Amino acid sequence: MQCGRAREPRTVLAWMAGALIIAGLTAPVSAAADPKATVSVTVILAKKGPPHLHPALQPMWDTLRQTFGEKFASYDVHDQTSRKVDPGTPVDVMLPNGVKFSATYSGVTPDKGLLRVNVDMGDFQTKVRIHDGGVFFQAGQKHDGGTLVVAVRATLDKN
Repeated sequence: MQCGRAREPRTVLAWMAGALIIAGLTAPVSAAADPKATVSVTVILAKKGPPHLHPALQPMWDTLRQTFGEKFASYDVHDQTSRKVDPGTPVDVMLPNGVKFSATYSGVTPDKGLLRVNVDMGDFQTKVRIHDGGVFFQAGQKHDGGTLVVAVRATLDKN
C-alpha cells in the first residue's frame, strides 16, 4: 500500500499563504474601518426669564424650540469644543457644575448608516444613534439657577 505523496515545501507555503489571504478577506470588518467623524459638544445654560439666544446657537434654534418648547426662554453658551476623532476616541468637557461629560463616536451602523455616539455624564450612560450632521441634547444637570443642556453633533469626515 502506498501512502500519499509528501508535498514539496513550496507547495505547502503557497497553500498556507492562500489560506491566510482567504481568512483575511472573510474576517469581520473592524471598527477601524469606520471613517473619522467630527464631534462637537456645546454646553448651554438654559433658564427661564428674559428671552435670550446666544448667536452661536442660532443654527440649532428650531431644534431647541421643538425640543424644549416654552420651558426655557434664555439660552447662553457656556463652552464649545469640536474635534475630529477616530471611532472610540472620546470628546470630554467639564461641565460648570464639576461633572465630566464625554461623547464617544463609536462608528457607523451598517444597516442605516447612522453614527453611534456613547454618552457618559457622571453616573449616567447611554448610547445614541443619529444621522450624519444630526444633533441631540442631553439635559438635566442643574447650575446657576438654570439647567445645563449639552448639545452633541456628529458629522462624518468626507475626506
